[in-house]
Order: sequence, then structure tokens, then C-alpha cells
Amino acid sequence: MHELKKRLRAELIAQRQAMDKALKERADRDIFEQLLLMVDAAKSVFTYASTPIEVDTRRVIDYCLEKGIPTALPVSGDTELDFYYIENTGELSRGRFGIDEPLKIRKAAADKNTLCIVPALCADGLGYRLGYGRGYYDRFLSGFEGTSVIICYKDFKRVVPTEFHDKKADYTIFDRTGKYAGKRRKLY
Repeated sequence: MHELKKRLRAELIAQRQAMDKALKERADRDIFEQLLLMVDAAKSVFTYASTPIEVDTRRVIDYCLEKGIPTALPVSGDTELDFYYIENTGELSRGRFGIDEPLKIRKAAADKNTLCIVPALCADGLGYRLGYGRGYYDRFLSGFEGTSVIICYKDFKRVVPTEFHDKKADYTIFDRTGKYAGKRRKLY
């Protein structure tokens, strides 16, 4: 299973890097618009600073900060994620794995009213996802009592190979603008 997931990750990353920029922008906007109801209902939002191949979370971060919704981003430890609140995006700097992380100033505590936005290279629409293979979000979600939502491009909807340690998210949001939107597609 480890080798299968490793090959699939490499394939998905290559496909993400080759995405049409205009299609990605439309998909990012659509996912953002779908997320707004969940974001507005949350008392706090845990998200991540997206990289160029991921669904754009920066507009979610900006939206939350403008609306005064407490917003926290993760710092990657050796095996765990710790989330820290930010007041502006100027508090982010390159961290482990080249991902923007917040300063470790205001540690965040999640509760049942927290929304956690979860990254995915691909997702199945049933709550399972394939991430980058370090298990950070699986470990985090195992003790998370709030609402979790995977955000993923529709063109990356697939059957996800799962193992006992893979944790299911509560919801999955796909864009409605993908190249294959509205067509039947053979899953992985």
C-alpha cells in the first residue's frame, strides 16, 4: 500500500503542476464560494497556507481576517501539527517543507465550533483523502472535535486507497468547474 500511495502522490503532484492556470483560478473561486457558509458559521477557522499546486486558501485566510474570525495555521513538528492564531498574513514565514507557517505566539485551541480546512492531493467525496504522506492531518483529526472539510479539485476526485490510520473528514468540497464536471469519469 505504501508504494501504491507513493506512486499516486507523484502522479498527482505532476498533474497539479500541469493544471491550466485559468481553470485553477475558476476552481479556486468556486471552492471558496462554497466554503463561505461553513466559514461564516464557525467560531474559528483552522486552515493552511496553500502552495501553488493546492486549492487556494489565501483568500479564505484574508476573508476570515477581514471578518474578525479567529484564524489559525499549522506549524509542523516532528510528528504533530500545532495551530497558532494569526492577526495578519505578515506573520507567516517559510517553515518546514517550504510551507508558510505562523509565528509560535498565540497557540490555538480547537473546540466543537472550529472549522478545520484539510488539504488533499485527491479525495473520494466520502471523507477520505490522500495527502502528502506524513500523517499530520490524520493524527490531528483523530482528536479534533470540530467540523473538518477537505477541499479538492473535481478533476482529482478518485477512489482513495485507505489504511486503518487514515481519518475521515466530515465533508468534502469539490469545485463545480472542472474539466470533467458533469461527466462520468472512471475513478482510480
